[in-house]
Amino acid sequence: MIMKNIKKKISLLPGKPGVYLFKDTNRRILYIGKALNLKNRVSSHFKKDDSLIGQFRQKIAAIDYIKTENETQALLLEDQLIKKYQPKFNIQQKDDKSYFWVNFTRDEWPRVQVIHRLETKNYQLKTDLIGPFVNGRELRQVLRALRKILPYRTCKNSYEKPCLQWHLGLCLAHRNPAQRDESGPARYRQALDTYRLSLNTLRQFLRLYAGQPIRIEAYDISNIQGTNATGSMVVFVGNKPKKFAYRKFRIKTVRGANDVAMLKEVLRRRLNHKEWPLPDLILIDGGRGQLNATQRVVNSQGQTTKPLAIISLAKQNEETRTIYSNKTLRLSVLPIALRLSLQALRNEAHRFAISYYRKLHRKRLKFNNERFKR
Repeated sequence: MIMKNIKKKISLLPGKPGVYLFKDTNRRILYIGKALNLKNRVSSHFKKDDSLIGQFRQKIAAIDYIKTENETQALLLEDQLIKKYQPKFNIQQKDDKSYFWVNFTRDEWPRVQVIHRLETKNYQLKTDLIGPFVNGRELRQVLRALRKILPYRTCKNSYEKPCLQWHLGLCLAHRNPAQRDESGPARYRQALDTYRLSLNTLRQFLRLYAGQPIRIEAYDISNIQGTNATGSMVVFVGNKPKKFAYRKFRIKTVRGANDVAMLKEVLRRRLNHKEWPLPDLILIDGGRGQLNATQRVVNSQGQTTKPLAIISLAKQNEETRTIYSNKTLRLSVLPIALRLSLQALRNEAHRFAISYYRKLHRKRLKFNNERFKR
């Protein structure tokens, strides 16, 4: 009878991320686990070859669960519940678990490292950690991919001794010894500032990948040969749109079809609103021209309260780029969750700009028709 109820409970589980709890007849927790898909994961435990649950399968009398937004949240909640309830059959597993974090060292030219959960106590007071990440192999793949557009340091070489990654264009933390540095400290400081801004953009990518609620603003321009030109700003916090923060702009100063100039106008007007929270990451629909224009506007506005990470995403070939590299990165090499997040931002900005353009276009047609009737 108990097993029949268990099977019925499993059939009702959602195919969503979350934490599940196996309990005995006295409602004591036997085991706590996390899942990307609750139904599939719990079902897998009741197969004959599951050696873990085989130890106590006959003691399971009930199954409870808690849904989460994503697997990372499930991971954190699982850890909290295990520490709180100390389930008998989690003791060995929890001691063996090792999640992953990205560590930015506190060197003058910070290095980027992947560390294990058990190492974090040694790093927390001296470093800048982002995580946790469940899949270490995937995390390293993401870091290798992002290094194309956001070069970073991993070696311990001095600034004056370029490493192999510098020669490959994958590190900004060294200088070319063949070039005389006549400007001295000023040029050194400029190179260091550029490197740290690049690392900030890498941080925002990784925070998005980790499921953290960073504020992202995405921009797009819509017009046909310069007529009824509009700009859009959409806002996401993590993967969730915040529609009350969306803004639309009717282009006022640009004549003719010049998307780059229109984008610059939109960004200047947006950054003049000091009362609006600044984003952690800006995503621009477009290529190198739009990206450079955005960076020039941000630099000219003198935003000193926080550095703004900026990336562009072009529809052609689905490529993203930054100002820190001449290379581009195809979204297809990123994990599907991160890829879909960036595409959703770009597509929502495009949809919002188009909808405002169409509204203005209809108003203009109506006005022209009424004037013609007169």
